[in-house]
Amino acid sequence: MTRTPAIPLTHPRARSHAAAIIITCAATLALAFTAAPGAFAAPSQGPGLQTSSSVSALAGQGEQTLVVPVTAGLGPTRIKGTIVVSGKPEGTVRATVNGRVVLETSATASIPLEADVSSADVVGQQLIVGLQFVPAAQTMCIVSNTAATLSNLAVDFSGSAKAPTTVGEFFPASVPAVVLPVPADPGADVSAAILTASAAMSHRYPDAAVSVVPETELEARATSLPAGSRVLSVVADQGETGTKLTTAAGLPQLILSGHDEQLRTAARALASDKTALAVTSSVTGLTSALPASPGLTQSLKDLGSSALKLTGYGTPESYVGVSQSQFGGPVSSVKVQLQGTHTAIPDNAQAQLSVFWNDYLLSSKNLDGGDTFTVDADVPAGQLQAKNGLRIRLAALPAGGDCSGPAGVMPMEVTLDTAGSTLTGVRGGSTKAGFARFPQAFGQSVPVAFADGNAQANTINAATLVTSLQRDSASLLDTRVVGLDSLAGSSESGLVVGATADAANELSAPLRLAEFRTISPDDVEYGVGSSAPFGVLEAFEQGGRDLLLLGAWAPENDTAAASGLQASLALHVGGVEGGWASLSRNLLVTQPSGTPVLLESNALVPQKAVTDDYRPYAWWIGGAVLLLGLAFALRTVLLKRRAKEARAYVDAEEHKAIQPAEQSHGD
Repeated sequence: MTRTPAIPLTHPRARSHAAAIIITCAATLALAFTAAPGAFAAPSQGPGLQTSSSVSALAGQGEQTLVVPVTAGLGPTRIKGTIVVSGKPEGTVRATVNGRVVLETSATASIPLEADVSSADVVGQQLIVGLQFVPAAQTMCIVSNTAATLSNLAVDFSGSAKAPTTVGEFFPASVPAVVLPVPADPGADVSAAILTASAAMSHRYPDAAVSVVPETELEARATSLPAGSRVLSVVADQGETGTKLTTAAGLPQLILSGHDEQLRTAARALASDKTALAVTSSVTGLTSALPASPGLTQSLKDLGSSALKLTGYGTPESYVGVSQSQFGGPVSSVKVQLQGTHTAIPDNAQAQLSVFWNDYLLSSKNLDGGDTFTVDADVPAGQLQAKNGLRIRLAALPAGGDCSGPAGVMPMEVTLDTAGSTLTGVRGGSTKAGFARFPQAFGQSVPVAFADGNAQANTINAATLVTSLQRDSASLLDTRVVGLDSLAGSSESGLVVGATADAANELSAPLRLAEFRTISPDDVEYGVGSSAPFGVLEAFEQGGRDLLLLGAWAPENDTAAASGLQASLALHVGGVEGGWASLSRNLLVTQPSGTPVLLESNALVPQKAVTDDYRPYAWWIGGAVLLLGLAFALRTVLLKRRAKEARAYVDAEEHKAIQPAEQSHGD
């Protein structure tokens, strides 16, 4: 079975830096960088790089690739990994490095990969490892769910890492890791710039491990990072915004200095590959414009599929990842319009094109007559998620349904016009309040409020959450630090970190930062007593906008325990497999011992703070009931009085009528 385009199991992402970004490098060599070439040298005995990514290839699918960054000065010598074949291992597994075949063997359940490589295999400081599974039965209508997966890939290197001597060299095509240290007491402008820098690095290097740590822990963290990793520091300086190259814990370090809004703008500029224009060791006046927000209409080419072709009989199909953030914000529905061409259908042959959205069949049509087609389909709101998959499947049978012929004999072929095939969203909401509304609820703007005074911890936790959100956002998130009152009084969606009980009450969070007894959903019993601190990450709707709130509660105002719980939640979100996309429901709750638990707020026993919110309504309702009761009583009294008066009137009239009759009878 053939599938195009490639679907690597690395972090799928279509990155674009086509936005206008202006970088001025009016710097001179104020401080010439004079470190020796071996200043960042890795051990010459062959440092290695272990990747956590994997790549998978289905039977009959084109070659799938995995990119390994190569640090300047180092040369790869050997790659090692494990290839696991699921399903029936019938066929040939092929592995390549930069197109050169390094392994070709009959498929078995598990295949070790170990091959020599060299600097000749490196292109643009990247080692491209390919994987393909060629099925044994090459008939016309082959259908197979067998897949080969390469994981635990390790690359050995020789040589010494070359020290970057310019700001441009500090940002190669790919890096394995970036660490951002946070000073003990950062000002608001430094915090904002660190948040922006964490988003910029996550956007620019989607496969790199981006971490934010206290400045005092930098050296300990750096010792565990592979060669080629980077340290990015942000410091306050009342002079002009500038950069400086140096070293930290044996790794290349870029120090970004400045103040106020200019510092944050400079940090945002680091997301652009146009930093290659910075050809000196220090630059000033670094700035950038915010990339334009994506529109509601996106072509398949905009979504990352520059070419999309289905070839052969059987059921070849293609997959296109679609996130709501690619429309610049949340959408309530999506209209799909596909157009393209196909080969002539032979007599007695059959061909059908089907379109699926998250495995939900949107449309299906027979391909017959002419050589062009158009498919129009609507995605209902109930089928929209934060991250979605559009699958296009060709089901084709040769003349008479005879599949015994060899593959490639007059195959069916469908080519989609990726520039003319579009997805058009309608702005609005499609998911219930909770984690599934993020990051698209932000659009591009992410106001961040710190609710307590622990600037260092709040900056680290906020940057860690922003990094996870950025992984799932198609466009660069524009973070900024605002006051809590400002965020509470606005209509913007935002993030609150270091939330206190007062902040949770003011924002009407579903779980207040006060003691509570039990959470009892159907499938879990989770007890929290008055003596047990807890931390929570909440996603909820308030005043028509969506908010994220990170906070904790501990008895006797144990701030250390509360701070530790918040940090553990932020790290959990950043480190869990799947990242932000793995979160569901609307509460992530943790205690000092135990794994964080995802819960729905309707599973909570209402807290006093929550019931207090409704007390004014209860008084109003009680008053209304009392008034209704009084009105009913008054109505009853008036009705009785009126009935009594009516009876008296009737009696009087009857009496008047009787008297004349009696008088006449007497006469």
